[in-house]
This record gives sequence, structure tokens and C-alpha cells, in this order.
Amino acid sequence: MITGLQLYSVRKELIVGFDNTLEAISRMGVEYVELAGLHFREPEEFAQKLQQHNLRAVSMHCDVLTPKGLKRSLAEAESLNCDYLVCPWVEPKTFSSEKDISQFAEKLNQISLKIRAKGKTLCYHNHDFEFQTIEGESAFDLFVAQLAPNIKLQFDVYNAALAGISAFEILENYADRINMLHLKDGAISPAKPNVAVGSGKMDYASLFEAISETVEWNFIEFETCKSNIFGAVELSRRFVDRHS
Repeated sequence: MITGLQLYSVRKELIVGFDNTLEAISRMGVEYVELAGLHFREPEEFAQKLQQHNLRAVSMHCDVLTPKGLKRSLAEAESLNCDYLVCPWVEPKTFSSEKDISQFAEKLNQISLKIRAKGKTLCYHNHDFEFQTIEGESAFDLFVAQLAPNIKLQFDVYNAALAGISAFEILENYADRINMLHLKDGAISPAKPNVAVGSGKMDYASLFEAISETVEWNFIEFETCKSNIFGAVELSRRFVDRHS
């Protein structure tokens, strides 16, 4: 597995000092990043800055659900030479009934055809609400069963833990679908600001032993962080490199 950083983790720092932030990330030994917006830059400029700091954008969280957003996201992915377009969010109510789940899965299937036509791959990123039960069945299971096989899963193991779901079970059941992991750590119930991966309540040491070879990418992510973010990223990277 290859480890990268989700740039959402340093969104505030990118606004204050774009070049300095990318330079700091690169100095840590990070080579691969996942994008969450372009931080008020044009895609060509963003691509140039990444190259300047020896960073490569592997995937991007972006709008794929609206025609306008999909068109823009595909253009950005082309400029950035980014292989994966990730659907990062949908309204939680989408997973509240079998009908809504089926309609959403079919929408993603159609969107995936357009993305594949451009030589890219669509991924879906989970939160916690996908793991609710509907008439005794997992909404997540119902959803994935209706997704086209070419749509990959970006599995956020911390979000699953917030829902009380075993990451081991998901990794075993969907080894052929999961090609990326999002790694966050911290308290689980209730969720609190994230801490460096390996220093919270998540058992990543055991988890890495169970990960299938089909998982190609790890992306460290901080939604919130009360300590120095660069120090937390560096500690996370070292932990993941030792155990993965």
C-alpha cells in the first residue's frame, strides 16, 4: 500500500500559505495527495504547484452528482492527471429506504459510465450513516450490491467505527471493491478532534494485518486537530509506514 495525505487536513494552512504548506508536506516525505477542492486556484496552476513540490494528486473529492459539477470535475482531473474521482458526500436521508438507495446506486452507475469514458474511475467514500439498518439489513450492503463492479469503495474505517461497525468485516466482505482507505484516529464514542494515526482508539496495527492486497492507497486525514497539524501528519505517516 502507498500512503498519501488528504489535503482537507491542511485546508486552513493552504489558505494562509499555499506554497509553504505544500513544501512542508513534501519535506515530510509525503509524495501523494488527495484533493478536496482547489483552494481558489485554477487546475493548471494547482498541477504546476504540486509538480514543483514533488507531489502527485492521485484522487480528488469532488462534485460528480450534478451535470455541471461532473463536467468541471472531469476537466480538473484531466489537468491534474488525477485517476480517481470520489463522491465524498450525499444527504444521509439517501440511505433511509431501499428505494432511495436503489435510485442513488443507479445514478452513480450512470455517472460512472461517463467517468470511465474519460479514462478515470469513480469511487464512493462512506461516512457513518450508510451503515444504518433497513428492515434488518445493512443499508451499506444493499447499496454496494447495486453498484456497478467498476465503482470502487474508498473505505473510511474511522467513520465506520463511529457507527459501531467492524472494519475487519467490511474489509473481508468487500476485498474486491475497496481500493483506498481513509485513516483517521481519535476517540470513538463520542467523536472528538482527531489525533495522529496510531495514538487514538483505533486498532490500526491489527487492521493493517487484515488488509487485502487489493487496497492500493492509504490516505491520512484529519477533519479536526487541536495539536500542530504538521506534527500530527508526520507522526501519522511514520506510524502507517511502520505497520502497513
